[in-house]
Amino acid sequence: MKERKNEVDFQELVNSNPKNCSLKEYQFIGALIQSYTPCNVLVFGVGYDSPYWIKLNQGGMTWFLENSLIWANRIKDKIPEIQIEMVNYTTKRLQWRRLMNQAVKLALCLPDTILNLDWDVIFVDAPLGSNRKTPGRMQSIYSASRLNYKHILVHDCNRKVERKYFKKFIGEPDNIIDKLFHKSLVQTKFNTLIA
Repeated sequence: MKERKNEVDFQELVNSNPKNCSLKEYQFIGALIQSYTPCNVLVFGVGYDSPYWIKLNQGGMTWFLENSLIWANRIKDKIPEIQIEMVNYTTKRLQWRRLMNQAVKLALCLPDTILNLDWDVIFVDAPLGSNRKTPGRMQSIYSASRLNYKHILVHDCNRKVERKYFKKFIGEPDNIIDKLFHKSLVQTKFNTLIA
């Protein structure tokens, strides 16, 4: 069978970046994006997987939200045409319980280009949320849940904060793939293929 132009080798990515998504997670996200390509994809966080999302969505619009200028510049050096919007997180993970009922403090200041677009896929994989002093993903999960989307994915839902915020602001996941939670607002052929 002839390889599609926008197929990627996720095993290669897992091998070169073993502490991020698992092969199953990458394959799930990749299949979801490809089921809509060309489409609108929003990713919270840039990283070694950023080129893969762009490649899978050839002809579509792929935007990234990033809070680290170091990471933004590192990825821009590799992909000068990448669309990165810098964001500022104002929380610390240790505040997660108190902030669950203070939505006004969870909203990110996002530009109209992000707020007004209908997103086919939103993938929340940032900011850092691995310890009490990091921003945590409370603002990204809350803000993503307020956008117009068909599918939303949140990584690292094995962690309590991500899991609780997903369930409060997005709902029960339709699919759980390792540490990845997925929620769909539309019934598509993709949903029936993975069921």
